[in-house]
Amino acid sequence: MLIGNGWDLHKHSALKPMYLAGLEFDEEGFEGYSDGDIILHALCDALLGSVGKKDLGHYFPSKQPTQKGIRSTVMLEKVLEIIDYDKLKVRNVDITVISQRISISEKRENLEGSISKLLNIEDSKVNIKGKTADFLGLIGDKKASASLVTILLSLIHI
Repeated sequence: MLIGNGWDLHKHSALKPMYLAGLEFDEEGFEGYSDGDIILHALCDALLGSVGKKDLGHYFPSKQPTQKGIRSTVMLEKVLEIIDYDKLKVRNVDITVISQRISISEKRENLEGSISKLLNIEDSKVNIKGKTADFLGLIGDKKASASLVTILLSLIHI
C-alpha cells in the first residue's frame, strides 16, 4: 500500500473564476500562477508523495512563463504520467476543504464526480467534506481557503 498527503492554500481573488476539482464555479476564485484549484493542487501533491516524488512546484515552477495560467487538470494529467498511474490502483481519496466562503455541501456531488472521472475511479472511492475555521485567521476572515488530501493506493501486479 502507498499513502500520500497533500495540501494547498490560496488567497481569494475577485479577478479570477473559482476552479475546484477541475470544475469552474461562478464565485470568486484564487490568486495563483495557475488557475488556483486548491483541491487538484493538493491531490497532485498527495499523488506525488505516495510514490516518493518531489512536490508539485518542482514539476511546475512558477518561474517558467509558459506555465502561467495553466489549468490544474493539465497539471494532474502530467502528474499521473510522472507517477506511472496506470500501474497503481486507487483505494480511496479523502479530501477536506477548509473555507469560510465555499459551501462544499452544495457542490459535493459534482466535485466527487469530477475527481472520480479525472482519476478514472468509482465515485464511491472519493470523499469530499467541508470545514470552516470558526472565523479564525486568513481562512476565517474569508481571505483564503485551503484543501487537504489523503490518498491510498496499491500497486497493480502485472
